[in-house]
Amino acid sequence: MLAGAPNTGKSVLAYLLTQHLRQSGISHYLLRAAPDGEGDWFYRGTAETVRRLRLSHKFPYNPRFIQQCQAAIENRWLPLLVDVGGAPQGEQISILRACSHAILLHRNDEEHTHWLKLLAELGLPLIADLRSSLSESERIEQVHPILQGVISGLERDETRRKTGMVFGALLDRVAGICRYDPAYLTNEHLRHAPLPPLTVEQLASRCELKQPSQWQPGDVQRALVCTPPGEALAWYGRSPAWLTAALAIHSLPAAFAVFDLRYGWVITPPLTTRRRPTIEIEPRLDKDGVTWWLLSLPEGLLEPDAVYLPRRENRGPLVLSGRLPLWAFAALARHLAPRTPWLAIDDPGLGQAIIVSGGSSPSTPRPGDSLSRAILPA
Repeated sequence: MLAGAPNTGKSVLAYLLTQHLRQSGISHYLLRAAPDGEGDWFYRGTAETVRRLRLSHKFPYNPRFIQQCQAAIENRWLPLLVDVGGAPQGEQISILRACSHAILLHRNDEEHTHWLKLLAELGLPLIADLRSSLSESERIEQVHPILQGVISGLERDETRRKTGMVFGALLDRVAGICRYDPAYLTNEHLRHAPLPPLTVEQLASRCELKQPSQWQPGDVQRALVCTPPGEALAWYGRSPAWLTAALAIHSLPAAFAVFDLRYGWVITPPLTTRRRPTIEIEPRLDKDGVTWWLLSLPEGLLEPDAVYLPRRENRGPLVLSGRLPLWAFAALARHLAPRTPWLAIDDPGLGQAIIVSGGSSPSTPRPGDSLSRAILPA
């Protein structure tokens, strides 16, 4: 768990740790256990784009969100980095209690004393106790048994963000806790697959990609050519939402499953409409006549057995934009693709919307084509 008061740099540190762990091939998952609307895209997209998206996906804590986070930690399928809120109280403490270790960031003695007391009450051992500063030079004051010192460079602005020796020492410690045999973890997960499994690495190898973790929109067509159409598929691994959605559509009418950290394997559920939907839709029409559906979750979470849409008709091209689980994007794509000339998934990090179905005529864009996100209305 990354612990500390608000604005100490916990979320930036979580993002940096998960990026470096991925580069080292260490299987893990970053669980954002605070409903602040952030995701990896928050640290990659333009400032205005991520500000607007974060506000539309931010929501207050509620009992269901807390219970889901606690269950995800207690029943974890992978080692977790847990980014918690800066002022936990009441039922939120159950999220902290479910964790195994803590990294503490603080800016002053008052914050330090408060969090040390809380962590001691929870019985959570510290692996690092660091003062976070934007102005001081970083330094290591103690290595064992707890890493102590000053860490700097935890800036949201990518041009000012940097890592140094303190981050390196912390990364080594976190990696040591999270490092399991990747083959063992993968085999355990695939052993439970409800459909014939396909991993991101396997598909990348088929497509002769050198870096399977860095899919580009132009790779979508190759991915579809390398995957038999209309066959049941259990998709495993970290991938962009638009690649997952394209494969989900490609497998129609057969079943499609996605591995999810919180639920394990999720077979994409059928979607129905209700007066009280679990996915809200705000339609916007851009200057080219393309409809954008801005998606949000009224309760801040979504469960596979309760996916309901509002009653909305759309017969033209459609772009889906929002922060949803991969299995939800897959379910939406399978539901909507047969009803639209073409369908796209918005990627704020790339600043583009990627086509995931289409190409039925020469004038229709094909999967893997993209359109600029700049045309999204404010």
